[in-house]
Amino acid sequence: MAKALPASPVLLAPAGSLPAVEAALSAGADAVYVGVRSLSRGGRPGLPAAEVGAAVAACRRAGARLHAAVNIAPLAGGIAPFLAAVARLRDEGVEEVILNDIGVIALVRKEFPALPICASVGLSAMNPEDARAYRELGADAIVLPSAVLPEELPAIKEASGLRAEVFAWCRPEFLLHGKCGLTGYAVEGAEGVLVSPKRGESCHFVCRGLPVPREPRSLEEELSPWVAAGADVFKIEGRDLSPAAVTLLVGRFRRKLDLALSGSGGG
Repeated sequence: MAKALPASPVLLAPAGSLPAVEAALSAGADAVYVGVRSLSRGGRPGLPAAEVGAAVAACRRAGARLHAAVNIAPLAGGIAPFLAAVARLRDEGVEEVILNDIGVIALVRKEFPALPICASVGLSAMNPEDARAYRELGADAIVLPSAVLPEELPAIKEASGLRAEVFAWCRPEFLLHGKCGLTGYAVEGAEGVLVSPKRGESCHFVCRGLPVPREPRSLEEELSPWVAAGADVFKIEGRDLSPAAVTLLVGRFRRKLDLALSGSGGG
């Protein structure tokens, strides 16, 4: 049986393995998101398809939900197996999919009308018009880039009716979230063909060799304005984090968010 979303705001934690799922839940996550191998862009850590059911079961035991990042764009010949893979995730009990392509959102909404869809930060929705467009395509929620400010959030929610996810903690990006094309230009695949992480290839983090910011962006001391603005989900980036790192990060934000909700802290 599907687990309903808890009262907002939700603390959404990352996990790249079953131990990381358990770590996130033990630290107080309301929901966990994972990647699934072959369905997750950038070569980031993901669960084997055979472990998704175990992750769902762990979440349900904790009264939480499992979301899955399904953020590749399939080639034309790969649409049928892609939809079959999404169907397996739904049947295993995944309760929301995070999608990274407008055509894929429309396709998944048509094929799976009851499956909740979150439009990924990779789609770079910045304003009410963007958000409304994703709602019309079939999204139920949207992840906002870190460039969006809390005072912009009410208008986005009012125009679209979408649940709004904001990054409580994320790695710095010197470009708008979702707009990096460095890997596609810098890395060649078989026969010299340029490849893209959005086609399931690995991100080689070309940016790490550039003089760009290194410190993570954190809302740890700024949660209250976002709560007041109506943020529905506080998302932590980091599917490549170890279980120990997930425990520390999620536990810290759990405490800070609880303080912000009680009016005792968080900015």
